[in-house]
Amino acid sequence: MGVTLAGSEILHLDATQMWVQTTHFAVSDATDDRTVLAEMLAADGYGHDYASPFGGRNTDGPVPVHGRWTLASITPTSFEPADPDRAGDVLRTWATVQNWTDPEFTLTSETRSELDRVIGTLRRGTLLRLVHPGDEHEHGYGWVTGDKGFHEYVVIDRPHDRVSVVVASDD
Repeated sequence: MGVTLAGSEILHLDATQMWVQTTHFAVSDATDDRTVLAEMLAADGYGHDYASPFGGRNTDGPVPVHGRWTLASITPTSFEPADPDRAGDVLRTWATVQNWTDPEFTLTSETRSELDRVIGTLRRGTLLRLVHPGDEHEHGYGWVTGDKGFHEYVVIDRPHDRVSVVVASDD
């Protein structure tokens, strides 16, 4: 297979249940974006419910869910081109404009800086956004993830033979 799991990192947004996880895949012998996406969807490490711990390699093969949805409901055509500036705005707004219990709550400067670093990865190649498959494709416990939103972007970084999946959500 031309897309294989290379690792992941997670940014917890301070004292919230919100996080941003970036999963990296190595790419070899990829011909076009659709092929890269198809191989990414089938790769170990993409299928993840985001409600369970993810140590970087939590499966022995593809799992049947991804986020709130069944994995089978996500195909290469589920992704649309995205603008890095708009995507950055979406993630910053999601991370800072919430109905906080404490109206004085704000993310630390260190967390904001780390979030900006993650957002910077969105400029490293072709940027695509996952269009949510819809409620009818939600799996049995999909409601656990994404109460405050589920934002997924895929960066196809051909010069570095890498695909990065950036998921911002909560559990």
